Amino acid sequence: MFLKLFLPLVLLLFACAPLRPIAPAEEPPSPPPEKKEEPLPPTPTPEPVEPDTAKKQIIQKNIDVGVGFEKRSAVIACPEKKWEFRAGKNSRTEIETKGNCTYAGKTYRGSWIVIAADTGVTVINHLDTEDYLKGVVPHEIGKLNIEGFEALKAQAVAARTYAYIHLGSRKSQGFDVYADTRDQVYNGRNDEDSLVNEAILATSNVVIKYNGNLIEAYYHSTCGGKTESSEVWEKESKPYLAAVLDSTEGGIFCELSRYKKWEEKFSKTELIKLFQKNATNAKADKIFSFSKIERILITEKFPSGRVKRLVVFTDKGSFEVFGDKARWLFQRAGKILPSALFSISQNGNDYIISGSGFGHGIGMCQFGVIARAKAGQKFDDILKAYYTGVSVERY
Repeated sequence: MFLKLFLPLVLLLFACAPLRPIAPAEEPPSPPPEKKEEPLPPTPTPEPVEPDTAKKQIIQKNIDVGVGFEKRSAVIACPEKKWEFRAGKNSRTEIETKGNCTYAGKTYRGSWIVIAADTGVTVINHLDTEDYLKGVVPHEIGKLNIEGFEALKAQAVAARTYAYIHLGSRKSQGFDVYADTRDQVYNGRNDEDSLVNEAILATSNVVIKYNGNLIEAYYHSTCGGKTESSEVWEKESKPYLAAVLDSTEGGIFCELSRYKKWEEKFSKTELIKLFQKNATNAKADKIFSFSKIERILITEKFPSGRVKRLVVFTDKGSFEVFGDKARWLFQRAGKILPSALFSISQNGNDYIISGSGFGHGIGMCQFGVIARAKAGQKFDDILKAYYTGVSVERY
């Protein structure tokens, strides 16, 4: 009799207990399109942002993505309603919706947070991290066929790890990550890909760790045969972001990239204007006016051959730039140099910059990943080839 009364009570208690949340599955940025265009990694990021250390090992299911920054107004159109927000009165509005809303011509999953202030309107997409990855992968590395499935899985794990460790890194602005190259390129539901989504599901909840902690899973398009440490950003070197060779007996893994070799030409007159215009963004040690460039010298290089110190001698003195920032010194028409792996020569009144690679060169080389996958390497071995001493495991 006691069992007859007690058993239903136990079953009722179990039924009411909350289920343990499941950590989000990861989704990789996809490899380059079939037309052999470069992957679009977050390489031109001005400066790496240190994540909120308090959140480094906390995995949450949702992520807040800063997708829009309007000066005057923003419109979000959902199937059930249309919202319009204007700059001015300080406010924070949360929009609960079933998804499929459009903003600025793009369709998004998830719900919304809109922050209005005198300075403008910030539009934030709030969604499951796995759904976020579905909007990242196709725009970071492109779309591949089944031959590149292991590459998609590797990129999925790297992108998930990057997302997790950067939760809270932009909290002063009201969100976790930007939707552009300052973090990972995210375009909502636009151009989602079924094979990419399979790769995300196949690596569900898999991350990269070093000594039990999530890593800074930086990646870039083309390393040119050797990656570089985080010192190129004038940051403390991390053991798992060491410079590694990325070559085979027959050549380099990223040889199919059109940035395997590249060249840029600048006239002396052009460089006088560019250097003075770009000195601040390039973080030159001294900024001043001059009317003549006498010499441009690379005085020191990193082990990979990337520029460590570049000195410009002018008629008014010299100034120096460090590491990856040398790319910004030559910026023209909105474009910096493809990489810091370059040399400089002079031909009459022109300076010739001859280089290799695309991006900062830190961490995983996306074109190398694609080649390794086609050569039969598995995604976890691929990741360990680029991130030194790491483990690839379920979180």
